[in-house]
Amino acid sequence: MHRPTKSLLICLFLTMCDGFSMGCRWMDDHKFIQHSETLMNLLNIMGGEFTTDSVDVPFPEDLYKQAEYLPTDDTIWFILQTLDKIAELFDGELDSVWNEKKVEIFLSVLNSQSDGLQSCVTAQKKNSKNLQMYFKRLHNQVLKRMAYSAHAWELVRKEVRTHLMRLVLLGSATENSI
Repeated sequence: MHRPTKSLLICLFLTMCDGFSMGCRWMDDHKFIQHSETLMNLLNIMGGEFTTDSVDVPFPEDLYKQAEYLPTDDTIWFILQTLDKIAELFDGELDSVWNEKKVEIFLSVLNSQSDGLQSCVTAQKKNSKNLQMYFKRLHNQVLKRMAYSAHAWELVRKEVRTHLMRLVLLGSATENSI
């Protein structure tokens, strides 16, 4: 019986590893950035001019700063959690605030982004309680308190835009480290 050569085994191993991708194909193929740009564009056309008012819920700047220094896998998990929380917000009572079709497309792209990033996470991670609490406060102190009014949704849309911009920065840094 003929024994495979060492170089043949190395070549086979590298081919198998390439098939399973040591990095994250979603990030490597720049789909994260493409989807993020689409999300930003959709968010921009969903409503009118962004309000200059601000919400009473402080933006979780510290969580984003921490995420910058996490291992790549954990940073992607943070991005994924944030996108999922945004999707939960938009899954609420949107009664005729914006064009329903635009919201559906936004959520579809958002879910596609989440699915793509999910393929990059090697193991289930612990959810950030602080991130969950931030989105819960945003929901309760803005949407619920303002009776899901159009103005409340515009405030949330502005906050989501800030999140998406920060996620692009995190994702870009992650793309470069994969």
